[in-house]
Amino acid sequence: MRGTLDLDLYLDAVGTYLPPAVSAADAVAQGRYDPADHADDGYDHVLVEDSRSPAEMAVLAGRAALATARHTGPVDLVLHGSSYYQGQDFWTPATYVRRELVGGTGPAFEVRSASNSGMAALDLAAAYLAAGPGRAAALITVADRFALPGFDRWASDGGVVYADGAAAVLLSRTGGVARVLAVTSSSDPELESLGRDVDRFLPAPDPAAGPLDLRGFKARYLRRAGFDELRARLWAGLRTNVAATARAARVDLAAVDRYLVPNVGRDLLEWEFLEPLGIGVDRTAWDNARRIGHLGAADQFANLADMIERGVLTAGQHVLLIGVGLGFSWTSALLRVEPGDRPGAAPPRPAHQGGTGH
Repeated sequence: MRGTLDLDLYLDAVGTYLPPAVSAADAVAQGRYDPADHADDGYDHVLVEDSRSPAEMAVLAGRAALATARHTGPVDLVLHGSSYYQGQDFWTPATYVRRELVGGTGPAFEVRSASNSGMAALDLAAAYLAAGPGRAAALITVADRFALPGFDRWASDGGVVYADGAAAVLLSRTGGVARVLAVTSSSDPELESLGRDVDRFLPAPDPAAGPLDLRGFKARYLRRAGFDELRARLWAGLRTNVAATARAARVDLAAVDRYLVPNVGRDLLEWEFLEPLGIGVDRTAWDNARRIGHLGAADQFANLADMIERGVLTAGQHVLLIGVGLGFSWTSALLRVEPGDRPGAAPPRPAHQGGTGH
C-alpha cells in the first residue's frame, strides 16, 4: 500500500442535495428508534427523502457542483458511488448521471464499496486522470436512500443511523477549493463477514425477509472473533492507511486541521476514529454530522461542502478525508485548502446531446 503523490489535481467544486431533516427524538417517541441507541448515538436529526431516487438526488448534487466549477470543458470520467439500492433493478446509474449532467462518450462507472464508495471513487478518479496527460476532469457523484421495506434506517445497524442524500465533487487540473496532495486505499478482507449473512446466499433479494439485519451479522461475527480482534483490525487498518497518505503528502498528521470521517454515532465515533487517531471531536465535523446522520458514502463530501459554505476553512489548512466501508476498506485523501473566494457561478457549460447505448 502506497499513497499517490504529486497528483496536480484539485477538488474543483463540491455540491450536495440534502432532503429535509427528521427529529431523532420524534423517532424515539414514535417507537422507531431505541432510546438507548439515541443516547449512545447523539444524533439530533436525520435527513429523509420521501420521493426521489438516489440517482435523481445524485444529478441534483452534481448540478450544484458543476454550477460553481472552474473547469467548464468536457468531463473525461464519471463515477457514481453508492452503498444501497439505486431505484432500478439491473441498471447503470452512472451512465444516467453522465447523460443528465455532462453528456459525452467518456466512461461512466458505478463504484460499490459500502460507505467507502465515494472516497474509493475519488482514488480511482485521481488515478485515471493522472494516467493520461490529456485527461482534465472527473465528476464523482454519491447518493443513497435507506428506505423500508428493505432497510430500517433507525434499527438495521447499531451505532449509526442512516440518512438520505447526495454529494458530488468535480476533480480537475484547473484549480479549485482544495488541492489533492495524496490518496491511499487499502482493505482487510478478513473482516468481510462482519457485514454478511454467513448462513446463506440467495438467488435474488428476498422481499419477505424484512429489513436488512446488519446488527445480527455483526453479533455473529463478534461471537466468533471477539471484540478485541475486531478493534485491533479496525485500528490497524485505519492507522496504516492514514499514515501512508500523510507520508506521501509529506505532511505530519499533527498538522492536519480537520478530519472528515464517516457520520457514525457519537460512541462509535469515539472508539473507531477518535481514539485510534488520537484526536478530539472538535477536529471532526461532528457538529454537522449530528444534524444530518450517516449519508452512506457521501459523508465526507457533504461535510466538506458544509465547511466551505460556512467559511470554516482557510487557505493553507490541511483536511484529511477518511472513508471506511464494510468489506472492510479504507480510503483517505489529504487536501490543502486553496486561497481565493468560492466562485459564485461558472460560465454556462457546453450543451450536450444524449444518445443510445448498451
